[in-house]
Amino acid sequence: MGLAERYVIQIVHAPFAAGFDVKVTPAPAEENLDATFPDHRRASRWADGLRRTRGWRIIDRTGLADLHRVQA
Repeated sequence: MGLAERYVIQIVHAPFAAGFDVKVTPAPAEENLDATFPDHRRASRWADGLRRTRGWRIIDRTGLADLHRVQA
């Protein structure tokens, strides 16, 4: 299994806040790439940037994945 396959980007509803969290699991030891965004569009764009640059897959747990699908 390659390094890129071990990491997963998750988009979830932010608990206790109106927004969306992007979480990389497991968290890379050398950098914090997790972020919170006020809307799903921004969260999905951040996740897509990580996918494109790191090769990590995205799991959108919000149920809004088709709303703002980023074109490849």
